[in-house]
Amino acid sequence: MTVSSYSTTASNNTTINGINISEGCLPSDINNAIRSQLADVRSVWNDKEWFLLGDGDGTTTFTRASATSVTIASDITSTHHVGRRVKIIGSATGTIFGKITTSAFSSPNTTLTFTFDSGSLNSGDTTVAVYVGSVFTNPANPVVDEDNMASDSALIPPSQQSVKAFVTSGTATLTNKTIALGSNSLSGTTAQFNSALSDGSFATLAGSENLTNKTLTSPVINTSVSGSAILDEDNLASNSATQLATQQSIKAYVDSQVTAQNLDITDGSSTITIDFISETLGLLGGTGIDATASGNNVTLAIDSTVATKTGSETLTNKTMSGASNTFSAIPTSALTGTISNSQVGTGIDATKIADGSVTNTEFQHISTVSSNVQTQLDAKVVKASNLSDLASASTARSNLGLGSMAVQNSGTVSISGGSITGLSDPSGNSDAANKSYVDQAVAGLRTRTIAEVATTANVNLTNGLEAGDTIDGVSIVAGDRILVKSQSDATENGLYLAVSSGAASRDPEHDSIAELSGGMVVVNQGTANDNKIFLCTTDSDGSLGTTNITYTQVTPSNTGTVTSIGLTQSGSEFSISGSPVTSAGNITLDVNRISATKIGANSNVSDTEFGYLDGVTSSIQTQIDNAASKGFAIALAVAL
Repeated sequence: MTVSSYSTTASNNTTINGINISEGCLPSDINNAIRSQLADVRSVWNDKEWFLLGDGDGTTTFTRASATSVTIASDITSTHHVGRRVKIIGSATGTIFGKITTSAFSSPNTTLTFTFDSGSLNSGDTTVAVYVGSVFTNPANPVVDEDNMASDSALIPPSQQSVKAFVTSGTATLTNKTIALGSNSLSGTTAQFNSALSDGSFATLAGSENLTNKTLTSPVINTSVSGSAILDEDNLASNSATQLATQQSIKAYVDSQVTAQNLDITDGSSTITIDFISETLGLLGGTGIDATASGNNVTLAIDSTVATKTGSETLTNKTMSGASNTFSAIPTSALTGTISNSQVGTGIDATKIADGSVTNTEFQHISTVSSNVQTQLDAKVVKASNLSDLASASTARSNLGLGSMAVQNSGTVSISGGSITGLSDPSGNSDAANKSYVDQAVAGLRTRTIAEVATTANVNLTNGLEAGDTIDGVSIVAGDRILVKSQSDATENGLYLAVSSGAASRDPEHDSIAELSGGMVVVNQGTANDNKIFLCTTDSDGSLGTTNITYTQVTPSNTGTVTSIGLTQSGSEFSISGSPVTSAGNITLDVNRISATKIGANSNVSDTEFGYLDGVTSSIQTQIDNAASKGFAIALAVAL
């Protein structure tokens, strides 16, 4: 422990170098602690130039951040400020010196960045000791005699000899000094030399100095040109890369070069020459062209006597060429050649074309024609020839295989890519049924829906039915049908499909109240719901999202064994018979499907015929009627 480890809060100093000095300590501990503390103080003042300040209150750790920076968990910017000298000691780094270049605090750390005289913070040191230079102004060695100024001390001045050696060995910057060219002597007032001495530009006031490789900033040079460094040569014949030219010689050379230059301009047959010094080039307009000079620009523009492509123009005594076009009030003999589309205005009235018998409306019927009209008509005639009687709609329908739609019995109507719409609810056994009627009929025939597992508590539908999630002890996979029956918001109950990730959606076969109502769900797996059957008791006239969806277990709640169970049908009712039926047990009914002959008041409709209802989207009769009208329209159109 050192002085830098002591706290500025007295009550926090309960030990010194491991000696207990808390309340109630032994008197001998006080004596030993004072002796140890005096040793610490003496140790610090043995080297009064450097101090381990830390954060000013107790032990602080400097953590290496890079080869030139450390961090400390405290704000020490006031003591460890920019420019202060530092001595850093580390087991791998050794002892190096430098100064602080940046000191910034960002809670909870202060970051110190250094510039070192030599060396850097070794990566083998996790922490280092950072000593700051003393602000003591009377060091044991008041002057440093160091020709290269390597120490870069902010406290100790250099000797005269080291200053002179450092200045003359490098490049000096002379600001506002008077230099007499042609010799190596310096001239100027005493005040100027004193100023030069004070800012370190010169070492002494007496003697002469060699100004080799020195930089002159804003020098004052005697009036006359002297010395070999400046040439006064009007033709710049020397072409020197090391000597300067006078202003007069530069001007004379430039003037002679400009005067000797001319601009030659030709129109292809004649040539004119413009002298840069004494002549001016003119850009003039001609017939129909105006020339305007403004600033540095000359603008050439067509005047009002020239007709352009925009606007309306009056052509007086002009000859127009047109090989076969006739213009009103212009003799045909005066027209030669052709007129392009771009030369015609907004359009030509249809009555001006040929004999004028075709109206604009009739002419517009050509719009959207995609190929030769006659070719298309011929193709239509070929198709029409396949009908034996175009004038008779019934004959045309018969030839098309449609028969008489009102009494169609034996033919088959096939619709590809379309649908029959508008069918009303059927009233007779042979009437076609619409989807709404079929859905309602099928809803009453539902026997079971298989779900892989059923929930036992509320689940998060946004991510609780993902592949790999566990429901009632079962790890679900994407595509599993899940019976959700225990939501805190009962409107969310229903049948859902598990997804790979994200929010689950309702089973598309059970995504309405009408499809859910009365549905019986058999659960395949689960700890609590394995092989149980649940009935949706919600009325079919509810609304999805607002009506509570309720499932009730319909399998017996008793336990035990049930064997030799038979299932029989009497009319539209099912009954269970057989023995023994005990007071406990579960009865599982596995009804795969009901034969079509068991549906309705009689057995006229077969399974195959009933299967024709698959895919019906609306009233079958309406769809047939619409198709009939379309067929008639097609036949009639072809006939026409």
